Amino acid sequence: MLEHEGSFAGFLSAVAEYFNALAAGAAPESLVLRAAAQPATLFEERVPVARDDERAERLWTRFRSRAGEEAARTLLEAFCSDVEGSGEATALMLARVWRSGPQALDDLGDDAARLVEKAANRARREAHRITGLLRFVELRDASLFATIDPDCDLLILIGDHFAARFPALRWVIRDERRTEALLHEPGLGWTLVSGLELAREEGEEGLPVSESEEAIVALWRRYFATIAIQERRNLRLQSSFMPKKYWKNLPETGASISSGPASSERPETSPV
Repeated sequence: MLEHEGSFAGFLSAVAEYFNALAAGAAPESLVLRAAAQPATLFEERVPVARDDERAERLWTRFRSRAGEEAARTLLEAFCSDVEGSGEATALMLARVWRSGPQALDDLGDDAARLVEKAANRARREAHRITGLLRFVELRDASLFATIDPDCDLLILIGDHFAARFPALRWVIRDERRTEALLHEPGLGWTLVSGLELAREEGEEGLPVSESEEAIVALWRRYFATIAIQERRNLRLQSSFMPKKYWKNLPETGASISSGPASSERPETSPV
């Protein structure tokens, strides 16, 4: 069993070893890939594979050229999903697509292909939802900052979307659950970083927001309340589009920008 450190680059480094073992005659099902964070079973023997970013980039570039962007995106989404077994299924389908072409993903009679489809759909739906629910705040240095807490590991799936929307701005999107962040610099694109810390003044708690940010949030909340039609309030319908697990990072539901995200039982008003 091959073990990687959990990132997509680490996964691809392990996949490269996986491909080498297949070329040497190993059976595909005998080479399970697991992230180091996944608990080991009693009789598991793991072989750690060091992360090699250059090797991973070479493999991924060749794979995209060989399989096409659509198949590559589907497998990336499957890897990012929280569906159990999606990492192992993604490795299996990477090998099959490499050998047989992207049509291998359409064979939903195959367990791995079916699991990849399920996992990719879950990550794709949550990434689409996050792009609509993410809220930036302005920091003192005029950069933008947002916090998310998704079930799937979505940062690398949403980076291009926000880079296209805000190409001239410096912004950060932090995944609260995984302690990773997207850092975008104008003209340089986005980078995935770990352990990001915001500069704060001594004794300051919460986000170091700009002076105008509180006013902007107040205006947004007023707008949110003004367009609401009280007679048509439907919190159940609203929750289907804006699930409660995301409310703690939405200012219109009462989340505080001065003391960090705060949970809320329900929005005070609803435009739905």
